[in-house]
Amino acid sequence: MRIVKCFITWLFLIALLGCEVISSINQREFMDVKLIGVWAGEYLDKEGTLKKWIQTRNADGTYTIDFSYRETDGGVKRFSESGRWWVKDKLFHEMALMDMQRPDKYRYRLDEKCVYFELVEDGELMDQFEDYSFNECLIENSHQANINENGHLVIFQWNNHKRIVH
Repeated sequence: MRIVKCFITWLFLIALLGCEVISSINQREFMDVKLIGVWAGEYLDKEGTLKKWIQTRNADGTYTIDFSYRETDGGVKRFSESGRWWVKDKLFHEMALMDMQRPDKYRYRLDEKCVYFELVEDGELMDQFEDYSFNECLIENSHQANINENGHLVIFQWNNHKRIVH
């Protein structure tokens, strides 16, 4: 009887450890390969500044963004940013290497060639922030990645609104 109790106790502990492993796997960072590529976005803020950018997301989790801000007085500011990106807990995370201690977190939804982002947590302004959402669309003739039904990474590009697989 004592052996049966020990066996059941061990079996219970193994089951609990298995649940913990499954839970931690679901919480790991990963790269959503559909976000790899060169994307263009823009946002008009409340003050009338038009913010445009080109973002390159790489498969190694790095990114670069080239920004162009057109102020209401007609002046233009240009600058670049680089950092890391990943997906965790169904949220897109982005963290500039030089400026941030914590990542910005976004809900995101992918269409065929565009992705919609909605800021849910600002890494620097941990208190209230204004509603911030925007679209980015894959630039024509740029490469994008996806996983096919066999689990293989496939690189493709959009050319004249047609998907070309490499």
